[in-house]
Amino acid sequence: MAARGADLLVDRLIELGVGYMFTLSGNQILSVFDATIGRDIELIHTRHEAAAVHMADAWGRLTDTPGVALLTAGPGHCNGLSALYVALMEESPVVMLSGQSPLVQKGRGAFQEIDQVAMASQVTKASWAVETTYALPLAVGRAFDIATSGRPGPVHLSLPSDVLEGPASAQTPEDITDEGSEASGNLSGQILDTLEKSERPLILAGPAMGRGNRWSGVEKLSEITGIPALPMESPRGINDPWLHRATNRLSEADLVLLAGKKLDFSLKFGESPFFDEHCRFIQIEADEHQLVDSDAVLPVLCDDPSRVIEALSESFGDSRSDWQSWKTDVMRSRQSRPEEWTSRSGDGIHPLDVCVALEPYLGAKGVIVSDGGEFGQWIQAGIEADIRLINGPSGAIGSGLPMALAAKLVDRSRDVFVFLGDGTFGFHALELETAVRYDIPVVVIVGNDARWNAEHQLQIENYGSDRTVGCDLLPTRYDRLAEALGGVGEQVDRADEIAPAADRAVASGLPAVINVAIQSVGAPVFR
Repeated sequence: MAARGADLLVDRLIELGVGYMFTLSGNQILSVFDATIGRDIELIHTRHEAAAVHMADAWGRLTDTPGVALLTAGPGHCNGLSALYVALMEESPVVMLSGQSPLVQKGRGAFQEIDQVAMASQVTKASWAVETTYALPLAVGRAFDIATSGRPGPVHLSLPSDVLEGPASAQTPEDITDEGSEASGNLSGQILDTLEKSERPLILAGPAMGRGNRWSGVEKLSEITGIPALPMESPRGINDPWLHRATNRLSEADLVLLAGKKLDFSLKFGESPFFDEHCRFIQIEADEHQLVDSDAVLPVLCDDPSRVIEALSESFGDSRSDWQSWKTDVMRSRQSRPEEWTSRSGDGIHPLDVCVALEPYLGAKGVIVSDGGEFGQWIQAGIEADIRLINGPSGAIGSGLPMALAAKLVDRSRDVFVFLGDGTFGFHALELETAVRYDIPVVVIVGNDARWNAEHQLQIENYGSDRTVGCDLLPTRYDRLAEALGGVGEQVDRADEIAPAADRAVASGLPAVINVAIQSVGAPVFR
């Protein structure tokens, strides 16, 4: 068979080290499916396009290399957009490849013809269509570069079906360069001068800076300087239950170094009383448009946060004893667990009972994926794990199960536990069939209180307990769904049943759902 555009595309992906494409088949991308046969790249065929993008998102977060999602045109493309938004807010490197209606039919009402580039441009760093076969390899390489440079994030390419199916051209493409801003000069001197004048400085890292090698660089700076550092990726921001009582220390800081962290809703825009009215902020930003014009924000030039953090570590002298003492106080607050957690009351299983029973499974070799409202917040507050995936600043729910599958593919030696509320589980429950089909054994813990509890709690708070509406679910046996799909199911009604059920689930070597009947309680609050 003569080489086609699809073959050029697959060749380039393999050159870039892509081993998996997360996908769902459709008319406009069947040539790409065909081009993968016999090649060193595997298609993970999901049950919904959003799940494919969520899997690519998790891959990007865990490996710091772009996860690749391959979707079909029109509705398939649209189904992936909400998941692209999750990746954008979490600053995750993703490349979404969408099939597109043929170029020769452009503007004539082709099957599933829509302006995919414009739609994806709202939830990506860059979005464009590739309109010649010879440009495919270069476009993919450029997409990878954009996805990983500066503030990481998703990139979209639309691929017309006649470009994919057409013969590969030997024409040399014109060079295409990224128009992103260049790094400015060395900022470390400016920042060090400002830091030296502070008594209680604090480093807050954005989503990308809060994971992997970037976070290791932040931790190194914290160790050298004695300045406390906290990652900030929760949609609940300064009320992230993972912060525990450290959330109450934020208002004591007199200077906050924002390492790739936006001064947005999650930080209450830096306003009082959440931060002291005299507190000042230093932004280290890769994207100039994220710089805030405010008297509270000290002027600095735009640069890559990773490089600036590294330069600060190399330039800093001896740590200050007052900073070390401040850091000890902040980190002790972060690690504290309220006394009331040890005296839980009420009928049924408290979410903290789930945490106590399952935290031993999630040490150095475990991965925690937490998704959902109140149950998810309890899990994030009550379980410490070296690797965790959450929904991120988007606040969207439903990504947990597909993300867990990708996490297992990244490293099959790790136990992956995904914690979902019963409402959240419904978004992508059928990805259990994907897990069975590809032999991806993850353990799904469904906290089942038969309601959309996050919204229920908000209704109680804002309107009163007698005005709750539209939040009830059935106490469904989700464990039986797992069994019907070829996995393992466990029903848990008492706290002492949780650990034995987890033992059996892990030992089965199959995808498993443990359906836990929990109390319907609000998330922990530390303010």
